[in-house]
Amino acid sequence: MQIKRFFIVFIISIFMFGQISQAQQSPVSTTLKEGIYNISSEHLGYYRNIKLVTPDKPVTITLLDANGAQILFVKLSNEKENLRIGPIKGPETLVITGSGEISLIH
Repeated sequence: MQIKRFFIVFIISIFMFGQISQAQQSPVSTTLKEGIYNISSEHLGYYRNIKLVTPDKPVTITLLDANGAQILFVKLSNEKENLRIGPIKGPETLVITGSGEISLIH
């Protein structure tokens, strides 16, 4: 009888004082070629990791904010380079020029 009460109280306390875990947003990866891409503001506060995926094909990356002001200008020529940009503060435009491809993880 004592054990039954203990288990009942224990199970009730787990539900009352237990912490509900929330799922974390899983990273999204895309491969981008030469072009102009809009980055929506749904990723506010997150960082982006950019990496060159095509060896011997350099890429120039320009990042512009919503007003057209340049945030970043960088040339990636080595596939071992990793670039971390952020946090995202609003809608931004990513301009990629060159014959290579990049991997964008955000």
